Amino acid sequence: MPAYVQQINETGSMSPFFARLHRLEDGLLVLLVGTLLLLAFAQILLRNFFAITWLWGDPLVRHLVLWTSFLGALIATRDNRHIHVDAGLRLLPTRLRRFAAALGTAIAATMCLLLTPIALRFVSDELEYGGDAFAGIPRWPLQLVFPLVFGGMSVRFALRTIAHLRHREPLTDPSVADHR
Repeated sequence: MPAYVQQINETGSMSPFFARLHRLEDGLLVLLVGTLLLLAFAQILLRNFFAITWLWGDPLVRHLVLWTSFLGALIATRDNRHIHVDAGLRLLPTRLRRFAAALGTAIAATMCLLLTPIALRFVSDELEYGGDAFAGIPRWPLQLVFPLVFGGMSVRFALRTIAHLRHREPLTDPSVADHR
């Protein structure tokens, strides 16, 4: 469990809100991946054995891939498993490493925060100009993943930055020795 979540609840257990949020995210990801696999498998079987094609199948698969990857990025940020370069961090003394880690997460939070209104504008433009993704479903609700995830990631990176500055967030994987 990330340290920034633990600090919310002083007992050391995850707060009920965050526990429900994490279960919701995990459950949604499982549902999306399962649907993606079933739909892709069904598309292949129907095409190859019955010469049937669902015209809406391929666009839906593309949107499921989009939602799955973005939700996966949000969960990776939650669990501190997002892509980051830490090779240089391991060479720094602890105090500098903590500052560098906080700076890195602050930059990531800022970038995600800057992308959130841009993504909102993108969705707003899609709503204004219309257009269907497939089967009469408008594009804009399917693209809500952009501002939702960028907003969520900016909050998580900001909380992790605060945790680094308060010395509550581990700097590296526990299996890596601490160089002082």
